[in-house]
Amino acid sequence: RRHTRFRNVTGVQTCALPILAEAKRLATEWWSELVVRSRRGERIHAPTFVECAKLFVARRMRDAEKGAISHGQAQQLAWKLDLLAPVFGSIKVTDVTADYLLELRDKRKTTITNVGTPVTNATIKKDFVFIHSALLFAKNHMHVIEDVPPNPPFTGTFSVVRRGRPYLTELEYTKLHRLAKERAEEADLNPRTRQQRWELYYFILISVGGALRVGEAESVRWCDCADTVLTDANGEETPAVQMNVLGKHSRGGKREFAYVAYGGEWAYQRLRAARPADAKDTDKIFTESHRDGFTQLLKAAKLYEVRDPLTDEVVRRNRKSLRPTAITLRLEKGDNPSYRDIAHWARTSATMIADFYDQLHPAAAAGRVMGFRGAKKPVVKKNTTKR
Repeated sequence: RRHTRFRNVTGVQTCALPILAEAKRLATEWWSELVVRSRRGERIHAPTFVECAKLFVARRMRDAEKGAISHGQAQQLAWKLDLLAPVFGSIKVTDVTADYLLELRDKRKTTITNVGTPVTNATIKKDFVFIHSALLFAKNHMHVIEDVPPNPPFTGTFSVVRRGRPYLTELEYTKLHRLAKERAEEADLNPRTRQQRWELYYFILISVGGALRVGEAESVRWCDCADTVLTDANGEETPAVQMNVLGKHSRGGKREFAYVAYGGEWAYQRLRAARPADAKDTDKIFTESHRDGFTQLLKAAKLYEVRDPLTDEVVRRNRKSLRPTAITLRLEKGDNPSYRDIAHWARTSATMIADFYDQLHPAAAAGRVMGFRGAKKPVVKKNTTKR
């Protein structure tokens, strides 16, 4: 009320009612338009992209509980949301256009990871797969946008080179697990550290012995393990352990068979012998994630970094390098196993084996085929008979 009147320079009070009337008219028109849009079912205030993405992840979490997707896939979406939420901030979902996504692609290229390396093109492409899925959810389920902008192209400098995770050669793997054992046998270790190092040693042997993914190894419970015997084509028997694991593509909590041998069976027996007396059958066989411990072990063995011969880039190994190590060793040292057999044993497809896990170096491959010398030329003896 105090703003409805003011004094002019002559001291006479002047009424500001015409100004207020115009403001009231504009506000009434704006309000009437909002009422009409609301009655048509339109959303008045567009949510942010992060709000839409959170609802999308929540939906996929419920799908995982119903068995439509695996819990691992749902967890990956949650991690991707945590990574991208600070990037999008409070931007409205209606403002996510094709130009914005193009700028975001260029911005992500300059991002540095927590290990001090630029984000790879493969990671950026996975980011946009998540973004596209969240935008589709906003369009089809939330009905807050009419169209989904296309993802930016990944060509030229943004081309994605398909490559497998760096693995360990036979010599490198032998060096690694021997060092893990030596570190577990060091003197003057406190009981907690000694128990962690022995479990890390068993974790390495079991993961390579069964080509386990990190999530699969962490999912194994005591009740999921059973001793078994594997018979090869020659009738020779090999002791092994059958582990029922929650794989990457498990549906509805249904576990997959994993067969552990090649030192992993011995490691499991030692791990079972050290099992606490009060441990339940539903307890996990590994009590630690060994994420940091494995990295420290790689650095101590000078196996943490390796130069990719195809891209000439320095890449880093981690726990996920154990699975490609297991598969590559079978391909190189096995009795000519087929991709089909390896794929069934490793719970994947033959295409994945060919594209990502078969990382035999060309020089090593050349050495393996040098046994073929070709047909020898016939020796023609000269006729030395004198006429």
